[in-house]
Amino acid sequence: MPGSVKDEQTFVDSTQQLLDDHIAHLQSRITATTEAPGTGTGQDELEREALLDNLHQQLHAAQAARKRVCFGRLRFTNGDDHHVGRIGMRDSNGDVVLLDWRAPQSAPFYQATIKDPMGLKQRRRIAIKSAEHGPLVTHVDDESFDGTDPVTNAGAASMEAPRSGRMADILATIATDQDAIIRSPLDQVTVVQGGPGTGKTVVALHRAAWLLYTHRERLARDGVLIVGPSNVFLHYIDQVLPSLGETDVVLLTPSQLYPGVRTTAQDNQDVARIKGDERMSRVIAAAIAARVRIPRHGLAVTTSTGMRIHLSNNDIEQCSKGISRSRRFHEGREPFLRRVLQQAARNVALDTGHDPDDDDYCQDLVASMVEDPAVRREFNLMWLPTTPEKVVHRLLTDVSTLAQAAQGILSSRDQALLLRDPADPWTTDDLPLLDEAADALGTWTPPEHRSEEPADYRELQASDAYLIKPQRSPGRSGSLAERAIDDREWVYGHVIVDEAQELSAMAWRAIRRRASRKSMTVVGDLQQSSHPAGPRSWEQALSWASTRMHLHTLTVTYRITRQIATAASQLLLDAGGDPPALTPIRDGSDVRVVAVGEAGLADYARAAGSADGRTAVIAPDAVLPTLRELLAGEDFGYDDEALDAPIAVLSAQQSKGLEFDCVLVIDPTELGRQHPRGADVYVAATRATKDLHLVTLVP
Repeated sequence: MPGSVKDEQTFVDSTQQLLDDHIAHLQSRITATTEAPGTGTGQDELEREALLDNLHQQLHAAQAARKRVCFGRLRFTNGDDHHVGRIGMRDSNGDVVLLDWRAPQSAPFYQATIKDPMGLKQRRRIAIKSAEHGPLVTHVDDESFDGTDPVTNAGAASMEAPRSGRMADILATIATDQDAIIRSPLDQVTVVQGGPGTGKTVVALHRAAWLLYTHRERLARDGVLIVGPSNVFLHYIDQVLPSLGETDVVLLTPSQLYPGVRTTAQDNQDVARIKGDERMSRVIAAAIAARVRIPRHGLAVTTSTGMRIHLSNNDIEQCSKGISRSRRFHEGREPFLRRVLQQAARNVALDTGHDPDDDDYCQDLVASMVEDPAVRREFNLMWLPTTPEKVVHRLLTDVSTLAQAAQGILSSRDQALLLRDPADPWTTDDLPLLDEAADALGTWTPPEHRSEEPADYRELQASDAYLIKPQRSPGRSGSLAERAIDDREWVYGHVIVDEAQELSAMAWRAIRRRASRKSMTVVGDLQQSSHPAGPRSWEQALSWASTRMHLHTLTVTYRITRQIATAASQLLLDAGGDPPALTPIRDGSDVRVVAVGEAGLADYARAAGSADGRTAVIAPDAVLPTLRELLAGEDFGYDDEALDAPIAVLSAQQSKGLEFDCVLVIDPTELGRQHPRGADVYVAATRATKDLHLVTLVP
């Protein structure tokens, strides 16, 4: 290929100047748009907000590209010659200077092979690093498609670089099989199965960027949701999409899908298994249905003005017919109460010698009934509004409520395990139950409390609840991500689920409600599942979308060395698990098996890691409180701050999806017993890219 490092540096410098000019232009437009006087109309403000949002997105993409605007070059047999980069760019004449990596014209950079060169004559990878005066081209790697030059393994080479504490993009090193996943169609469920280090997560994130570029109009309206296993993981990946020019993406953990409730409490394995079982959806449905309380012997009430109102059991049954089974609970409530009031008015008319078909007279009666607290109380108690929190709390704390709802669904042993003290906090596995209840109930907005209500009814708000129409929260300004994150009913254009093997059947129900278009990317390794209600197959987890499911399996691991893969597989076997098929392409240091005194653990951890790399200490849950005392000081970080410290101290669950140069696995035998099939010890051991230490603590 014509050109050298010097020539590529010249191109990068000119492109960098073009990029700087583009950034200055965008900043100028943002300032002018912000300061421009408005017309005072709502439509004008909406248009201004939409324009500013678009300009800010372009600015974020351009600024992200500064670090490495160009990374490849394509020379075609027809004489075309194009550079490939993070964003597409044109010069002042409108000629293409740089191809966006997501554009169809850039596909040969990732997909071309000797067997199918896709019209390529040569391909160049351009290595760039940040320098004081701008991006510096360090070297170029050329590949010929006539079989004379070997294909370089850039993916393996990138693993030799020290970890930074955050996931980086792999734009220059995407392999052909990975690119096929990234560019797969939007309207399907793309499942990526693969062991540790095979690139599942980073492929899923690049797929999000490609989808947002390719289907901008659709996804700009509905957005993309990424569900990750922990806050630490989300912190680890949160710069990947911005570096690819995408910022309007919602990142949540499964326990954050239900707005307004945050929890870190965990159930024991037996309780988590029951709560994660799909049978709980039937229990919740039964508990909600039980709130339709039709009096067996009818209803009689006298208003404060002396009006006597009566409804027979048959009257009420007829009013409820066809409603409760066809609508959400709160959506059925208003038509039911309207029917009840109308029937009550007809009965009063008959009792007082008036024509029951006189609509005006009956409507006057209805109006007077609505104003009477006693009528509101008795009528509302037949179809009493509630909240998801009240439904689930009562199910888990009241013996009779649970027994009634779970009859024929859960065994008496399962019911006994579920019951807990009313003061206990919400747990992670409660969140899918709350979401299930919220979906079954539908939206209800309670009225302001009336101080004159009797104390017995204040908690129920029965008197105040009459005829409140279901409505969604009013829209508010802000980015799509800001609007979507607090809206439980938001349906995303695409949903990406990482570490998907950790989701219970109930958690999957919560996910599918946010992906009703069945457009998803599901990433995981079933062999690493540690949740007792986790799926045993992707067909089981995604039975609702089986006709759209397309499975891809990645087996080449770029991250972990052959020595680490061998040791981790043996640990998993010893713990009763079944290791996935892996093909490591790197050799490394032997795994160290050591015994370390508790007093010397901090010094050992500091000495084990390299000065320019990242180190993690991963321990059993029961040992972590002790480590907080043994590993104290600024060198060690925990929880959300773990990735910002030189040495992260994590549980196995917190470490899912992360990678470090050096990992110390504390008490691997105990870690192997922590969850069924030994998943945790396998996860912990496969976080290392270079050095793995299996440490037994001694007093």
